[in-house]
Amino acid sequence: MKKLLFITTFIISSSYATSQNLHLYGGSDYSVYLGCLDCSRFDSKSIWNAFGDYGSSFSNTSIWNDLNNYGDDNNPLSPWNAVSNKAPKIIDDTGKFQGYLTANPSLKEKSNSRLATELVNNHKAIARDLAKWYTKLVVDYSKL
Repeated sequence: MKKLLFITTFIISSSYATSQNLHLYGGSDYSVYLGCLDCSRFDSKSIWNAFGDYGSSFSNTSIWNDLNNYGDDNNPLSPWNAVSNKAPKIIDDTGKFQGYLTANPSLKEKSNSRLATELVNNHKAIARDLAKWYTKLVVDYSKL
């Protein structure tokens, strides 16, 4: 019984220890924090929190604000710009680079993760209904 409890605890703690959140950094020198890509939609750092600095369509640090540097399809700092070479970087909790979030198909080290691809391909629809897309891309996908 003790052995079973130990194994169960080890598995749970191992999976917890290896789960990492992904964060977005932008700007010309990548010093501007743009939010957490896979945090809870209630987390203040989440791009899925419509009331937070990184999920609000009115915030200057939100990829969903199409009137700022990071949400405007024509701005070179935006992930939605198809010719940009200054797209935001995706960084995990340990500081490891996970690729660029970009619509530019020829940018070297573009993230081809499912989440990045869905964000780029559906960013206009996602911005209109963050809660629905959060469930589809983060919650439901994590159950697979």
